[in-house]
Amino acid sequence: MPLSDGDLASIVLDGLDSGVIVVDREKRITVWNDWIAMATRKSAAECVGRTFEELFPDIPPRFHSALTEAFISGAASLLTHSLHSQVFPLRTRAGIELIHNTSIRALGEKPHAFCLVQIVDVTPSANRERVLRQRQNARYHAVVDSALDAILTLDADGVVQLANPSAALQFGHSADELVGATLSTLLEDQHDWRTAWERVLRGAPLTRPVEVVARRKDGSTSYLELTASRWTSDSRYFVTAILRNINERKAAEAELRSLNLTLEQRVAERTADRDRMWRLSTDIMVVARLDGVINATNPAWTRILGWEADELAGANFLEFIVPEDRSRFASILDTLSEDTLPQLFALQLRAREGGSRWIEWSAATADNLLQAVGRDITAEREAELLLQRTEEALRQSQKMEAVGQLTGGIAHDFNNMLTGVIGAIDVMKRRIASGRFTDLDRFMDAASVSAQRAAALTHRLLAFSRRQSLDSRPVDINLLVGSLQDLLSRTLGETIQLDFAFDESLPLGAADANQLESAILNLVINARDAMPNGGQLTLRTRQVVLGEVDIVATPEVKPGRYVVITVGDTGVGMTPEVLTKVFEPFFTTKPVGQGTGLGLSMVYGFARQSNGHVEITSKPAEGTTVELYLPVADSSEAPVSDEQDAARSGAGQTVLLVEDDDSVRLLVADILKELGYLPVEASEAHAAIRELSSNRAIHLMISDVGLPGMNGRQLAEVARSYRPDLPILFLTGYAENAAIRSGFLGTNMAMITKPFAMVTLAAKIDEMISSGSLRAVN
Repeated sequence: MPLSDGDLASIVLDGLDSGVIVVDREKRITVWNDWIAMATRKSAAECVGRTFEELFPDIPPRFHSALTEAFISGAASLLTHSLHSQVFPLRTRAGIELIHNTSIRALGEKPHAFCLVQIVDVTPSANRERVLRQRQNARYHAVVDSALDAILTLDADGVVQLANPSAALQFGHSADELVGATLSTLLEDQHDWRTAWERVLRGAPLTRPVEVVARRKDGSTSYLELTASRWTSDSRYFVTAILRNINERKAAEAELRSLNLTLEQRVAERTADRDRMWRLSTDIMVVARLDGVINATNPAWTRILGWEADELAGANFLEFIVPEDRSRFASILDTLSEDTLPQLFALQLRAREGGSRWIEWSAATADNLLQAVGRDITAEREAELLLQRTEEALRQSQKMEAVGQLTGGIAHDFNNMLTGVIGAIDVMKRRIASGRFTDLDRFMDAASVSAQRAAALTHRLLAFSRRQSLDSRPVDINLLVGSLQDLLSRTLGETIQLDFAFDESLPLGAADANQLESAILNLVINARDAMPNGGQLTLRTRQVVLGEVDIVATPEVKPGRYVVITVGDTGVGMTPEVLTKVFEPFFTTKPVGQGTGLGLSMVYGFARQSNGHVEITSKPAEGTTVELYLPVADSSEAPVSDEQDAARSGAGQTVLLVEDDDSVRLLVADILKELGYLPVEASEAHAAIRELSSNRAIHLMISDVGLPGMNGRQLAEVARSYRPDLPILFLTGYAENAAIRSGFLGTNMAMITKPFAMVTLAAKIDEMISSGSLRAVN
């Protein structure tokens, strides 16, 4: 059966999740749906036909007035739970109070016969609002209660509604005593704050704080700074006032006013103190423009330099500086013009009566003026100069003493060597004269060995002075040290055990192999002499990378990769005093005549000349360890020594020989002939230039470095101007400029050190002529 319109409307109304009530003009209920019946516990049968006053005697008056306005004017009203108490006593099935909003509106056209009253459950949202409000109130009270400023909440009449703890502290009342008090009873009667209060109540903001005077409970007063703002709640105006204590500021202002009263007097006193210091100072003082023109000077100028104030004023400061210091002062003045930090410097100033005095200045610039204070340090400078001269005399004395110490050792060593040479030659002369030629080679070998020992001693001397020419090449350090085993074993004897510990991954080192052998031999001999009763000597190799931190104490050493050769012994060791002198020239702990003192000095000179370093550690009765650092070579392959080959013969090539020593020139010329070359001799540079400028074919020029007049390197430059591709071989025993070959030699130039073996000279000549493809240079 189809539903009627009335039944359908009833079903719809009862299915709504809000209360629906319809009343007529007599305010009698005509519709009462199921939701409102459940919430009020009153059925439709109980309510339809009855008025609200009958059903709910405690219903608020605002509901009745809203219902009346709806019937009369058609005005709709909303009674919210936050502004009005609950209209109806509503509860859930569980008995929990329902928080609701009630809306009232007329139905149909005027005159309105019915009004609709709709009740909406807002309990969940109201609960959320309540929790949020509680949290906000908690945060508000947390902020307000912890604030250092006094905070008051007042109504429109100025009555305190809320006071924080700082307000209680500020006014001397408890918070409960402040609530209910009026602002006028808490503040002095001042026009400014009353005017500000009226502006705030009108809604106008305070553009700046207002100073007020508070009355405290104990009768005292306090200075406060007032800021305030108006806000509204339930259509009522409230004011939040913040009062900040400014007693300290007011006290500071009062103190400042007091200070200002005496400021002129104090300025005058300080000016007098400054003027007194200016006059009495024993230091020179000056104020000048940045262009050097003097504005003011103190009397110390007259006492120290003799210049009067009228002579200084307006003059340029440069005029009083000695000429040799003026350009330096101009540079200092430029620096001062760009930097306000004080500068320390010393200058010599002219004295009025002649001469000069050293003045140490502290100067700075301010307000485009130079301000400087100078102290007379002439006596200190003279004392320093005297000390330097004394130290220089002491060094000269020590040098002469060292030379005296050297004499015995050098004489002892050379006499032994010369005895071997002279004795062998004398024996050979006698045998040749008597026709006996057997065993001559034995005496020749003896003379050669003695001569080689003499050459080694000169090498040691040159290495000590760091003037020996080095031929640095890639060297297999492990191979070189290992090859010395037999020699070192014989040198050490049977009472000393020799051990080796090699780093098998050791890279090649950059060094002169011959000089490295000599350095190692020197270290081993020193270690042997330190173990007279026998012991253990160990040679180790390793590699290391030195960083910036590792070389702080040795700035001459560059960071990078190094191979390290360590020679350690278990000998008597050295005291700290001896350890500080071991690298000094001619220093030795052996008796006079038994040593030159060049052993460790030579090693040190060799290491420094090789761009390396030496470190030594030692303790008495424990032994000594010496570490020789050499740079890692750029190449990964060690060159084959030319001296291992037999002496090569020439094919008649022309060699220009320039040597000022007749005996050496004669000997080298004979060697060249023996080797199959054609020597052209010149005793000095000008004779060589004549040959170079001629049309003679020349395959190689051999020149001594230390020629008289024009030296060998200068001659080489001239030779290259005539013959640009000419190979040049230098001979040197001592050469100031040849200490480091890489800085001395040019393209297609080489050098060998006197004395040299015939096979060495032959190999070097063959190498250089071969590099020119056997082509003569005209």
